Amino acid sequence: MNKKITLLISAILCITLFFTGCTKKEPVAAKEEKLVTVKTFNAQKKSIVLKTTLSGKIKPIEESSITPKIPGKVTKVYVEIGNKVQRGDVLFELDKEDVINSIKQAESAYKVALANLAHTQEQIDLAKKNFERTKNLYEEGAISLQQYEQAELSSSDTNLQVIKAQIDQAKVALDTANSRLVDCSITAPISGFITSVDINEGEMASVGSPALTIANINTVTIETNISENMINKVHLGDSVDIFIKSASEKPFSGKISALSPAPNKNELTYPLKISLENKDALIKAGMFAEIHIVSEKKDNIIAIPSDAVITKEGKQVVFVVNKNTSKSKEVSLGLDNGKEVEIIKGLNEGDVIVTKGQNYLDEGSKVKIKK
Repeated sequence: MNKKITLLISAILCITLFFTGCTKKEPVAAKEEKLVTVKTFNAQKKSIVLKTTLSGKIKPIEESSITPKIPGKVTKVYVEIGNKVQRGDVLFELDKEDVINSIKQAESAYKVALANLAHTQEQIDLAKKNFERTKNLYEEGAISLQQYEQAELSSSDTNLQVIKAQIDQAKVALDTANSRLVDCSITAPISGFITSVDINEGEMASVGSPALTIANINTVTIETNISENMINKVHLGDSVDIFIKSASEKPFSGKISALSPAPNKNELTYPLKISLENKDALIKAGMFAEIHIVSEKKDNIIAIPSDAVITKEGKQVVFVVNKNTSKSKEVSLGLDNGKEVEIIKGLNEGDVIVTKGQNYLDEGSKVKIKK
């Protein structure tokens, strides 16, 4: 039995070896070349700008601290923080009782001075008539020289001039009292928003302490400084982009409204002021602002993304794609704003350049362009 099993196994092995030897070997498939996935950009002529970023805080175009011209007790406050006021609006009032009393006294003094003038005028007119008679008597020798001089002195206008001066003085006192009455109503010197209120009804308002503050933010300004290498690249009236993140994600448009020809003391920076319209009051005083100023601009040049340029063997290189094959080109660079760079030499308009994946390329690498 064992002998039969051994013969059967031997037969199976022989048959297997026979068919294995007759099977033809298939050729090994050629190894596929690996493709590098890249993104591309068509080189084109365009404008490129270089911007300098400055910073500063927003200030109102006008700001006024309101103090009364006279001290007094506050009887009424008409405004609160945030209220919008127009020039001439009454902001608060002071007690008028003492001022009204002083006006009455000044009026009485003025009337007395006028009455005194009228009385003195009558006396002088009468004295002049008497003087004419006295003069005739003196010429006839009927009276003495002393009597003549006394009559002449009585008819003089000197006293009249003194009384007129007193009237002028009384009139000034009356006008001053009346102006003090006007000063009891404190009005807004400018239009704007109330930014502080430091008085309350019943308190004493002092001449030396600001009671209110008004800020006009219809136009706002930013004061900053610019370096000496930039001073001759900007001019009055130049437009600038202003980014105020707390007000808007979009840039505001402003203009250079003041530019100093001399640097700050002991510094090499020049004072610069920028103004921008703020009709909707979206921008508030104190907000932080970034100012982007165009310091250099070139037009009609070949410009590509800055990231497309890599360094190989100490050279600035860009990979160009033609028929899905990459080729490196050495380039000469010009103006670079961090996002785009000017190509002075090495590329032609329309060249398809690699902007992503270039670090994985070699000369002649096959690429797959990602849409």
